[in-house]
Amino acid sequence: MPLNQRNARRFVDSFTPLISAQLSRFRLPHDLLQDAVQETLVRCLRGLKNFRGDAQLSTWVYRIAYREGLRAQEKLKRDRSRAVSLSPLAEPADSATTYSPSFAAEQQDEVLRVRTAMETLPNEQRLVLGYHYLDGLSVHEIALLMSARPNTVKSWLKRGRDSLKSTLADPSSEDSA
Repeated sequence: MPLNQRNARRFVDSFTPLISAQLSRFRLPHDLLQDAVQETLVRCLRGLKNFRGDAQLSTWVYRIAYREGLRAQEKLKRDRSRAVSLSPLAEPADSATTYSPSFAAEQQDEVLRVRTAMETLPNEQRLVLGYHYLDGLSVHEIALLMSARPNTVKSWLKRGRDSLKSTLADPSSEDSA
């Protein structure tokens, strides 16, 4: 099926949130994150005619986004090594305003605690935890996506869970304001 403007718009609308969520785990500054999302969409749209269907479309898109995230991280490292000042990391907006203001505040505090704990994890652990628990990818899909063995992915998942568990259970890890 040829990719007309309407189909391209549907593809972009469907996959932009998924790509944005995935790339946000790479800890990129907001402007670089937006560039990576756009570049991923462009690469996907250009390559769609060559998509063979060997994997699910979403897995194929994840793989392209993953590679683009790695490229963006490398660009960020090069830019930082040249002492170029970049904008601060953007925090995604939370919409935890359900039930009551105190409940929403507790939820926001918990999200911040988990986010902060996730930031301390090595890249592989942070990425696989997000892919598995937030995006619902299987170990096999993550292994394909990250060009790793399934047992390696399982190891990253276990180490990441263990690190999060100990960090979140440790009361000294919280900021005492």
